[in-house]
Amino acid sequence: MISDGDKQGTSTTTTTTTTTTTTTATKTATATTTPLYPNPSESPRRRTSILTTRNAIQNIRPALSEPVPSPDNVAASNSVDPAPSPIDNNPADWTLDLPDTDHVRFFRSRDWSSTALGPLDGWSFALRLHTFSLFADTRPACLYWGPSRTAIYNEQWIQLAGKTHPTLMGSTLQQKFPKVLEKIGWALEQAEKTKVAVDLVEIPLTSERSGYKEETYFTGSFIPLRGDDSKVYGFYNTAYEVTRQKLNDRRVTMLNRLEIPSGVHEGTLASYVIPQLETNPLDIPMAMLFQIDESNVSEPVVRLQGQIGVPENHPLVIDQADLSSCIGLYPVFCKAKKEIVTLPVDERFAGIEWRGHRDGLTGFCQPSSYFSVLPIATADRLYGFLVLGANARRPIDDDHHSFMLNIAAKISTIAASVASAEETRRRAERLERELVEREKQIRYMAQYAPIGMQHLSSDGSIIWANEMYYQHTGHPKDAESQYNFSFFDVFIEEDRGRAMQCWADLLQGASHVEIALRIKRMYFPPNGEPEHACLLFLSFPYMVDGEIKSLMSCITDISQLKWAEAAEARNAADAREAKRQQEEFIDVVSHEMRNPLSAIFQCADMISNSYRDLVHMSAIEILKSNIEAANTITMCANHQKHIVDDVLTLSKLKYMMLTISPRPVRPISIFDQVVKMFQADLASHDITINTIVQPSIGDNKIDWVMFDSSRVTQILINLLTNAIKFTKGESQRKITITYGAALTEPRDTFPKDLYWVPCEKKIEDLTLRPEWGNGEHVFLTCSVTDTGAGMRAEEIPRLFARFEQANSKTSIKYGGSGLGLFISQQLTEKQGGRIGLSSVLGQGSTFGFYVKARRNTAKLADSTALSRRSMGRAEGNGTASGSMHVLLVEDNLVNQKILEKQLTRAGCIVHVANHGLEALEILRQSSCWHEPIKEPKRLDIILMDWEMPVMDGLTCSREIRKLQQAGKIVKHIEIIATTANAREEQIELALHNGIVSPQALRGIAEG
Repeated sequence: MISDGDKQGTSTTTTTTTTTTTTTATKTATATTTPLYPNPSESPRRRTSILTTRNAIQNIRPALSEPVPSPDNVAASNSVDPAPSPIDNNPADWTLDLPDTDHVRFFRSRDWSSTALGPLDGWSFALRLHTFSLFADTRPACLYWGPSRTAIYNEQWIQLAGKTHPTLMGSTLQQKFPKVLEKIGWALEQAEKTKVAVDLVEIPLTSERSGYKEETYFTGSFIPLRGDDSKVYGFYNTAYEVTRQKLNDRRVTMLNRLEIPSGVHEGTLASYVIPQLETNPLDIPMAMLFQIDESNVSEPVVRLQGQIGVPENHPLVIDQADLSSCIGLYPVFCKAKKEIVTLPVDERFAGIEWRGHRDGLTGFCQPSSYFSVLPIATADRLYGFLVLGANARRPIDDDHHSFMLNIAAKISTIAASVASAEETRRRAERLERELVEREKQIRYMAQYAPIGMQHLSSDGSIIWANEMYYQHTGHPKDAESQYNFSFFDVFIEEDRGRAMQCWADLLQGASHVEIALRIKRMYFPPNGEPEHACLLFLSFPYMVDGEIKSLMSCITDISQLKWAEAAEARNAADAREAKRQQEEFIDVVSHEMRNPLSAIFQCADMISNSYRDLVHMSAIEILKSNIEAANTITMCANHQKHIVDDVLTLSKLKYMMLTISPRPVRPISIFDQVVKMFQADLASHDITINTIVQPSIGDNKIDWVMFDSSRVTQILINLLTNAIKFTKGESQRKITITYGAALTEPRDTFPKDLYWVPCEKKIEDLTLRPEWGNGEHVFLTCSVTDTGAGMRAEEIPRLFARFEQANSKTSIKYGGSGLGLFISQQLTEKQGGRIGLSSVLGQGSTFGFYVKARRNTAKLADSTALSRRSMGRAEGNGTASGSMHVLLVEDNLVNQKILEKQLTRAGCIVHVANHGLEALEILRQSSCWHEPIKEPKRLDIILMDWEMPVMDGLTCSREIRKLQQAGKIVKHIEIIATTANAREEQIELALHNGIVSPQALRGIAEG
């Protein structure tokens, strides 16, 4: 019974020919070899080819729905006596036309009624014809018919079938080759869909033909076969084995990687061998490399240099031993000194982590059955041994022995090269002399040389060029592009004339020409813009009997060298410019720092000698004079501090240490505070200042905004300082500050003639960070307009350069370091803004800038600093009525004296310590100590210097907080730093050690 899915295997034709005939049968001799088939039947009779052809024609025509010609017509057309078709008269006899072989008898003996194809007499005409073709094919072939892919194969296919023969006959692909079907199922689907054969190349299959799993590779095709209704019902599979070729290619690839290292051999033999062996785990499932060490020992020892698949703690891993040792594999080494030894794997190899073929059941790699020991040796020297596990799924045959010999030869050559660099060099020179004698070998060497080589005829055609020439120059390889003098096309226009001149010089008798020329191909340096590649050409004529026959060139790519030289020159120029700027900066800063010193010294001298003026001046006049002198000293000190602050800010900008810290601020308060800071300076120079709030503040409802108010204040201070400096000497002295806000492009709110300083690099948008919140983006705008001297238009662009001023006279007349505007530019750009300037000579200048911010709907104030300040004051006021008791810890006697006097004048009682240890001792004698003290000192607050001998301020502060945590100090005392270390990280370090933020002495006294 045949299922519907396989019904194409049965004949659907009911009309058969009634004529029967008897044909002459020929008997074949019985094979003398052991039969390949179970239960062979008697040999069938064979028909003549004419009768077979006639039967085939009669069987095909019904399938094509054509009228079947009568036997008479067929006989007339072929001039042969008509013979009835066995297919028509007796369907079971159609197999009699098959070749008379044991395999066909085996085919006929198969119980086909138990298969999906059904009994032979029910097979369709198409299937019968395909079966005829199958058994007539001299190639290994298999026919898969029906949806179940039932197999029918010829005798040549038996070798490919392996252990599945004879049960494969009549079985399905899924039954016998489920894993193979997974790999080739797509090919069957594609062939059935496209109606075109699908080729499979080098398909890996695991065969069992000799009683073990064998690694094999096959190449073949699947041809779709039509049924009686012209639909695809099966596939004709032909295949041939390419295992040997595949294995040879794989092994040759690995052998090619085992190249002799050139130059100075700094690596070990293992470093050249082991990595290459690891690339072929199927043929090298394990390896151990032993090297003979003949240094400093009376008897050579064998050392293990590297292994593959052998754990470090394995018994075979022996660091070193004598060659005569009996441990591990050493006894085998004695046998393998002169020839390769191959032995079965024994218990010594238990625990090896084999690589290669993985067992589908266990999941582990299949261990080798044999291993080989290869001597690494030349004719006169033994260098060591290489132990290799054999391919677990290949026989130990001639191919295996040849592979081992090739490995031994390759590694022996490498070992000789590593052992004797001098021998390698001499051998290379000898080989080079031999290569010079033969042009073919020279060309082979040149083809793989690291430099370009070119051979040109005197008429300008390319005779030959190696691959590197085409890579260096970018010259096309196709014949159409290699016309006469086509090699000139690779040069850029500026260098083409020089190249032609070199050609002319060589033809006119120059012995050689060496020249660097630029080509159209671009070179992409490690950094910077691409540039034209540069090649060094060494060209010379090839002469025979004094006549120029051709010209040759050696070409080296020196693009990187040229770029490096240019970069070095640029760096040298930049270094000289940086040095010049640094020297100029030091001169300017030194000048600006020294200028106020004279006034400070004079004022200090006047104050210190003021008592002598009591003779002819009243005390009030002397006090007024001293106050004026003190104000001058303060002003000079502030000027010096401003310069130092600029230098510190510049340093932070340079080393990317300057941070932007947003907090909720009302912009109007920032501008008011900055103006108040300059009130005294403005009044002293009789400068009028106006602050204009633009309607955009109210229109855009700007109240609390997230931005770094300290950096904006720094920009405003720089701009106001500049405005005062350039306005105080003018007849009209007026400064106007205008600020506002914008939700879109802020530059539209500024004057049209404002020159905006270009931004040199892309700046990160800091407002996208989480600390800025998620409020709406806004832009805060500000401009500072003065009635100062102004400047010319050509002076404006250089004004924002570091250490630069409008002109050389500016520094002489107005002073300054040339850093303020550069820092202001950097600060605005870091806050997502820009800065610009417009100026008219003799009328004044307008500086404008804007920064990016976010709305802060929560209207948060900086509560941290406020609460800390309130806490300090609360503790101070919580003491007993009377003066505040201060412990001053300061090692500098001058500072100590000044601070003590200031605190005493403020009504404080001061206790002085010279370093941290003295401060701890005073604490032990105070009322803060846990033990009762006779007449203890009262302490309310500690002023702590940072840098001190014996014990510094940070260490002392940590000790105080530890004593407080331990309960030995029973009262919390605030520690305030009195130091010039005011960087953010230093402040954080101080806070971490229990020190609160530094503040003015007047604030301490008031607190």
